[in-house]
Amino acid sequence: MVHSPRKSRASAGVPTVVALALAGVGLASMLSMSGCRGDRSENRPRQFFPDMDDSPKFKPQTQTDFFADGRSMRPPEAGTVAFGAFPLVEENLPADAEWAEPFLQERTDLLGESTAMYTGLNDDGTTLAMMPMELTNELLEHGKERFNIYCAACHGYAGDGMGMVGRRWSAPVPSFHQAKYKDRAEPTGTDGHLFHIARNGLRHPDGRYRMPGYGHALSAEDTWAVVAHIRVLQQAFDNDPDSLPAEARTQFESGGRPTQGGGS
Repeated sequence: MVHSPRKSRASAGVPTVVALALAGVGLASMLSMSGCRGDRSENRPRQFFPDMDDSPKFKPQTQTDFFADGRSMRPPEAGTVAFGAFPLVEENLPADAEWAEPFLQERTDLLGESTAMYTGLNDDGTTLAMMPMELTNELLEHGKERFNIYCAACHGYAGDGMGMVGRRWSAPVPSFHQAKYKDRAEPTGTDGHLFHIARNGLRHPDGRYRMPGYGHALSAEDTWAVVAHIRVLQQAFDNDPDSLPAEARTQFESGGRPTQGGGS
């Protein structure tokens, strides 16, 4: 059977057309990907939708010609109430609103007017000798939990400065069992001093931190609970080890290192 030359040339051109089409698609894909600038570059990224990237908006304290008074910041209309806004107080909550307890406590702290409770200081600026909270078993358990989370890494579970991080610190971490931290006649031995350092940290004379403050993580109640736990550790180490419970005695005899479970 004799094939037509014209038909053979047409058939032979089909793969060529397909190959060119695929090459064009690949080139277009590469060009579109180049707009993302995945490599390091000092140039600005390419903007395909500049009105979305740089949407017009008013920034605080800026001037505008849109309003007659020239101010971009506008007061809300009279009677406007933000969606879902209401005073977060117990009177506005159902009886079973346990989820609100942290927010209620935060509100109480923000509105707190007790200098002693929230700063650890007397009215004359001296540190409180004794904590202003009632000492309860619940407070001690809470203090142990907070101490083990935030303090033990440096100060050790026993408060002796031999925590995993404390042993490797650039400067020795002090032990709470030193006399200056136990004698309330000394400024460094008062409950208020321990509270203030835990919340605000301690600085070198040149301004560098020797210890960061944990006010961002510990509330005033948390911090007093930690102070109470420190006093328990001090008392335990001052007593005859034979008078301690078995778990505490084992920890004491092991040099203050935590027993299995991280107890103190």
